[in-house]
Amino acid sequence: MRVQQDVPLAPLTTLGVGGPARYFIEATTLDDVKRAAAFAATKARDLFVLGGGSNLLIADRGYRGVVMKMSLRGIREKGATPDGRRIFSVAAGEPWDNFVSHAVAQNCAGIECLSGIPGTVGGTPIQNVGAYGEEVSGTIHAVRVLDLESMEVATLSPAECGFAYRSSIFNTTLHGRYIVLVVEYALDPGGAPRIEYADLKHWFAEYSPASGTPTLAETREAVRAIRHSKAMLIVEGDEDCRSAGSFFKNPIFE
Repeated sequence: MRVQQDVPLAPLTTLGVGGPARYFIEATTLDDVKRAAAFAATKARDLFVLGGGSNLLIADRGYRGVVMKMSLRGIREKGATPDGRRIFSVAAGEPWDNFVSHAVAQNCAGIECLSGIPGTVGGTPIQNVGAYGEEVSGTIHAVRVLDLESMEVATLSPAECGFAYRSSIFNTTLHGRYIVLVVEYALDPGGAPRIEYADLKHWFAEYSPASGTPTLAETREAVRAIRHSKAMLIVEGDEDCRSAGSFFKNPIFE
C-alpha cells in the first residue's frame, strides 16, 4: 500500500474544484482497503472513501484526513436466482455506467434507465440511486462490505440495507460503519425496458424505434441523450456537463 501526501483532489472530481488530501491511498485490493482503514486509525484521522467524485465539493483548503480512492474493479457473473435472474458481482470501484453498458450488452434488464449516471458501483446502494422509474434497490441481491468496527467482511441482504427513497443504512443509521466492497445485482435476462418516465415516453413518441418496441440498447441511448440535453451527462471536454444534479430535501428556515 502506497501512502501519498498532499495529493490534489480536484482532478478526481466531476466539479473539478478543491484542495489536496493530507494523506491519499489508492485501494486496488481488499488488503489495501483494510490497511487504509488501519492507517487512518493509527494517525487518528478521519477516513473518506472516494469513488468517482461525482457531485463532490471539496474545500480549497483540502481534506486533512485520509482519502482512500476505491479502485477495486471487475464484473463477473455469479449464477442465477431461483426465479431465473442473472446475478452479477461488481467491484465497488467499477464505473457505474460501464456496468450498465455491460448489462445491456448481455440483454439483461433492470438498470437500463440508470444509464449515464456518474460515479462508481460502490456508491449506488448508499443512496439507493434511482432515475427514470428505476432504483438500484429493485435489483440489488447483496452488498459485501468491510465492517470498520470488527474489520471483518460481511454480506448484507437488501432488507439489512434498509433501502428507502435515496437512502439506506449506509447514509443514515449506520453512516461511517461500512465500506462497500462489492455489489451483487440480479437482472432479468431478455426483460423489457422500463418506459414509464414522461421524458422517455415523449422520446419514443417522437422517435419511434424500427421494431416498434424499444430495446434495452435503444432505451439506454435515449436516457443518455436526454441526460445530455439537460447537462447531466459527463462528456469529456464539455464544460456544460458540470452539473451537481438535483436536491432532494427542502430547506427549513427558522
